[in-house]
Amino acid sequence: MKEFKDKVLVVTGAGSGIGAAIAKEGALRGMKVVINDIDEAGVNKTAEEIRAIGAECAVQATDISLVENIQALYDLTMSTFGRVDILVNNAGVAVSGPVWEIPLQDIAWITEVNQLSHTYGMRIFMPQMIAQGTECAVINVASGAGIMTSGNAVMYHTTKFADVAQSECTYLALKARGLERVQMHVLCPAFVQTTIHKADLHRPERYADLSDPYYQGQEFKSGYIRSERQVLAGIPIDSVGLTVFTAIEEGNFFIFTHPEITIPAVSRIQNMVNGRNPS
Repeated sequence: MKEFKDKVLVVTGAGSGIGAAIAKEGALRGMKVVINDIDEAGVNKTAEEIRAIGAECAVQATDISLVENIQALYDLTMSTFGRVDILVNNAGVAVSGPVWEIPLQDIAWITEVNQLSHTYGMRIFMPQMIAQGTECAVINVASGAGIMTSGNAVMYHTTKFADVAQSECTYLALKARGLERVQMHVLCPAFVQTTIHKADLHRPERYADLSDPYYQGQEFKSGYIRSERQVLAGIPIDSVGLTVFTAIEEGNFFIFTHPEITIPAVSRIQNMVNGRNPS
């Protein structure tokens, strides 16, 4: 895809960070934009910035982990603009800790946001993209954590691995069926200056019970400190939108903010091939 003017861009989790950066880059390229975030103040701020650029913008302030809200986002897009050209499944949260300690509500929350909202987004939006018969693109925002492993944030790695896998499988499914007009991409950022470490501020009500001792324990507290330090040490957000649109123009499936993130992924595969345990 090379032309973007007057096409329609849909971005989830666009109240700040990577989602907002991609949405604003689309606006700069003359796109009409539909944005979503559970953070109402944040998503409205992004909308103001998009409109200041001169682009049209529709807003949905809801929890995108619920499939009915994704359907509502689709309905808003179609009723407002009548088409969808680029879908960016960006919404994501971070949860730290080993699987034997994480509260069950956090396992559900991170799975629903990081993986299932992306799955539902593809399921609901892609039939329209295919039916349009025009050049379209889907970008799932996974993570460098989706191609490498560590002993921290087990469920974060797990859901990001799943997102990379479903993106790659969908790419192959499109190719196998001759649906060449719909591009598939996965963005695997490393450390970027976002606010993902503050995801707890926007927990949906059904997952907002923090009475479990885990939330007062060292694992939870150290996980927050570690995430905050990693984010603050990351690259500025400004370049991410350009990185994504350049990959769309060039048809690159994998999109990296830090190409060096592939080095630990290579080591992981080498361990596997050579019969070595994870390291």
